[in-house]
Amino acid sequence: MAYKNKAYVKDQNLILSAAQTLPNATSADSTNTVMYGGNTAGKIKIVVKAASAVAIANGQYLTIVASYGATSSPTDTLDKTLLHKGNVSYAAGETICEEIIPDSLPDTYKYVKLTYTTTANESTETVNAFVALT
Repeated sequence: MAYKNKAYVKDQNLILSAAQTLPNATSADSTNTVMYGGNTAGKIKIVVKAASAVAIANGQYLTIVASYGATSSPTDTLDKTLLHKGNVSYAAGETICEEIIPDSLPDTYKYVKLTYTTTANESTETVNAFVALT
């Protein structure tokens, strides 16, 4: 029988956001850009959790996009969104989304950052985000 531990070992260098405030009807990048080291073999993922209660009203949206690149200013979003949801709520500590970093990225892509976009004032809500092994 397998046991799945929901705890993560976190390295300070792999934290994208630590209790980062969500933006007020605009976009904001994660506090940090993480160097995850390149080809992941499908074994590394991005995890975003609610640091405080997060509630997105009906008709409003929270969008989270990861950007990858070869420098500490990554810009390639892979034309993909990690999360685009409205009319949802998360208690503090709940997982908002998880995404395995694609193994198909170029070997030179070693950096990732997140961009949070909101359509309403979510500035009283905070998130944690980090890179972890799967």
